[in-house]
Amino acid sequence: MKRSVASVGCGMIVTVVVATSARLIHGQAPAQTPSGAPGIQMMDPRRDTGQTVAPVFEGWEPNPDGTVSMYFGYMNRNWKEELDIPIGPNNSFDPAPIDRGQPTHFLPRRGKQIFAVVVPKAFKQTITWTLTIRGNTERIPASLKPEQQIDVSKDTQNGNTPPQVELFRTLEGTVGQPVTLTARVTDDGLPKMRTDRRAVNTLTDGRPDGATPNTPAALNVRWSKYRGPGTVTFGSRTTLVKDGVATTTAVFSEPGTYMVNVLADDGSMLLTSQGQNVPGFACCWTSTFVTVTVMK
Repeated sequence: MKRSVASVGCGMIVTVVVATSARLIHGQAPAQTPSGAPGIQMMDPRRDTGQTVAPVFEGWEPNPDGTVSMYFGYMNRNWKEELDIPIGPNNSFDPAPIDRGQPTHFLPRRGKQIFAVVVPKAFKQTITWTLTIRGNTERIPASLKPEQQIDVSKDTQNGNTPPQVELFRTLEGTVGQPVTLTARVTDDGLPKMRTDRRAVNTLTDGRPDGATPNTPAALNVRWSKYRGPGTVTFGSRTTLVKDGVATTTAVFSEPGTYMVNVLADDGSMLLTSQGQNVPGFACCWTSTFVTVTVMK
């Protein structure tokens, strides 16, 4: 097993580019008020299942070694349904290689700055991520435009920096048997830890009224399937960091190679939420991965 330190953090965002499809969305006629004048037609966009996913280009940032990281995420429009799109014509980058480390498993709602594509400093090309599902194709172009540069290393408003994560990068397991996942996490102590019971209960997989799965609270790690042929069942999908350690178990339904996303958040991911489970600013959390080889 190889042990290493995660290197992908997230900071203040300047510009976010979201893919749009070619389909037109037709609205309803305005509702009528009692006086007969047009009123505001309220529409609930929430759909638990049956929706599509859009790729997102978050922006880019230069690295200390002279390369550049281009950050991507996605918007799964479902509120409950998780989607799978294998690498291939329906989940690809252009120009080649079509596989640039993107997810094949998409959690509900917004996955922000989940992975990065590293390119040379003088990179002049535009790369395009394409996702197709349920007959809907969406593409997002990405390039090193100056207005899309972001700061992933520090929140310039309060000095907050992303957590640092150390973990075993490769593990082995057996179908149906729990695999222990452990992350060692250190942080700068910002923002101040919340002790709100509702938030803490949410982070231990409770669902009190008014709370969401991503309610910000103390330093925590969220575990999720990123790639793989079968389902992954976690002992706890979100665990608080205690004494510098976060641990959970994962059970894999089929043999094959899986990637598990390990997202360490200091509590700020939704502290400045845009609403509807969409994160606001881009600091401070760290997204990294564990590869698990599962045998029969």
